[in-house]
Amino acid sequence: MLLPLWLIVLLVTGFVYGLFVTIKNITNRDKNSWIENKPKKREAKDQDEQTRRDFVANVSHELRTPVSIIKGFTDSLIEDYEVLKDEKRKNFLSKIQKNAERLNILVEDLLVLAKLEKPQTTLSKISFDLCKLARDIEEEFLQRKEPSLPKLALICPSSPVKIFADPQKLVSVFENLIDNAIIHAGEVSQISIRIKESLSIGLITCEVEDDGKGIEQEDQEMLFERFYRVDKGRSRNSGGTGLGLSIAREIIDAHGGEISVRSKVDRGTIFSFKVPKYL
Repeated sequence: MLLPLWLIVLLVTGFVYGLFVTIKNITNRDKNSWIENKPKKREAKDQDEQTRRDFVANVSHELRTPVSIIKGFTDSLIEDYEVLKDEKRKNFLSKIQKNAERLNILVEDLLVLAKLEKPQTTLSKISFDLCKLARDIEEEFLQRKEPSLPKLALICPSSPVKIFADPQKLVSVFENLIDNAIIHAGEVSQISIRIKESLSIGLITCEVEDDGKGIEQEDQEMLFERFYRVDKGRSRNSGGTGLGLSIAREIIDAHGGEISVRSKVDRGTIFSFKVPKYL
C-alpha cells in the first residue's frame, strides 16, 4: 500500500530535522567539551620563580667568562707549550690564576648567600663593642699597604657602643661596603666609617661614606640586587662579583635591621645600615 505523498514528505522532513538536531547537539557537545578540556593558558610565573630563573641565568653568565678564559689559555699552553717562551708561559699562567681566583671568590659568595637565605639563618650572637670591631677593621685595612688604596677614617663615640649581634657577620658587612667603594665608586681618596648610637630607640646606625663619583638615582634602586653593577666592565676587571651588597643586605635583614644608600653624582655615596642594640 502506497503512502500518501504528504505523509512521505512529513516523514522525510521529520527525519531530516531529527538528523539536523542530532548533528547540532553532537557538534555543540564536542565544542563544549573542547572548551572545558583545552589546556588553560599558562599562568604568569610568580615572582620567586622568576627570581630563581634570573639568578641561574646570572650565575651562568658570571661563570662563563672566567671558565672560557681559563680554558683558552690552558689549551694554548698544551698545544703550543714547546714553542712558547718562558715569559709567555708565565703570562698565560698568571691569567689562569687570576680567573681561577675570580671563580673561587664567586663560589664563596654564592655559598654565603645560600646560607643567609635559609628560612632560619643562624647567627652567632654575642655582646661586644662595635667601635672596637671597627677599629680592628681599620687596622687590618691599613695593613694592606697598597699605594692605590684610599684613606680610611673611623669616627666613633668616645664611650663603648655595646651591641648583641654576630660580630663576624657585621665584619663581612663593613668589608663588603668598603670593598664596594674601592671597586665601584671610582676616584675615591677617602672612605669614612661612622658609628652612631640612638639610646632612645635602641638602634645603632653605621655609615660607610666615600668621596667618589657618586651613583645615578636610577641605579641606586637596583644596587642591592644580585649581580647588579653600575659599571659592569670596570667591576669585572677589578674583581667584583656583584654579590657584596646583596650579602650585606641579607646579613642586616637577619639582624632585624635595614640598609640603604644615599648618593649624588660627583659628591660621593653613603651606605647606611641600622641594627637593634639587642634582639
